[in-house]
Amino acid sequence: MRRRRYLAVSLGLMGPIVGSTGSIAAVGQETDTDSESEPEPIRFTGSGTSVTEEFELEGGVTITEAVHDGESNFIVELIPTDDGFEELLVNAIGDFNGASGVLAEEGTYLLDIDADGSWEIEIQQPRAAVDDADALPVELEGDRPGWDGPFRFDGLGQARGTHEGEENFIVEILPQDGLFSEPVFNEIGQFDGETTFDIEGVGYVTIDADGPWSLSLE
Repeated sequence: MRRRRYLAVSLGLMGPIVGSTGSIAAVGQETDTDSESEPEPIRFTGSGTSVTEEFELEGGVTITEAVHDGESNFIVELIPTDDGFEELLVNAIGDFNGASGVLAEEGTYLLDIDADGSWEIEIQQPRAAVDDADALPVELEGDRPGWDGPFRFDGLGQARGTHEGEENFIVEILPQDGLFSEPVFNEIGQFDGETTFDIEGVGYVTIDADGPWSLSLE
């Protein structure tokens, strides 16, 4: 099986989003699974440096898709309003169209955004039953930071990756039921190599890259 994921997010194509400085829009559709209900996406839009309104996260796998049309810094931080740890979601310069993922704790958050142009951000909390997750092997490819899943992992596995960019090539598996991500690759520049990973259950794969990449998991 060969799967490709290219982000469909681009400025003006994310559907109706409320507020020029980042108001939550109650759009999206819940997806029911055998285990739990997937929260609706949380969307923001704006221009320049901004702080969004507060929003709630259920905790667990949290995916951020973002677009920036600018020339300078585009930095997005996930800030807990109570005790907790800040998470750096995006750290780029200039135009950006990509995704990142973290394991967030349940709680109330806001986004602190440093930008010099128009931006759009969507936060997803994907959830899936084991039977709905794809079994390995799987092959993925792209040319920007992205994510894919859900996949079903059964312990020790092997990964092969390639990267044709000049900066980070970081691949992680975020477990749906777990506290820590499983690192797969953490390289800089061009890369072609293999490694192992060890994780069980449903998980999602995140890829940080600045050029064409490929990834196979088995």
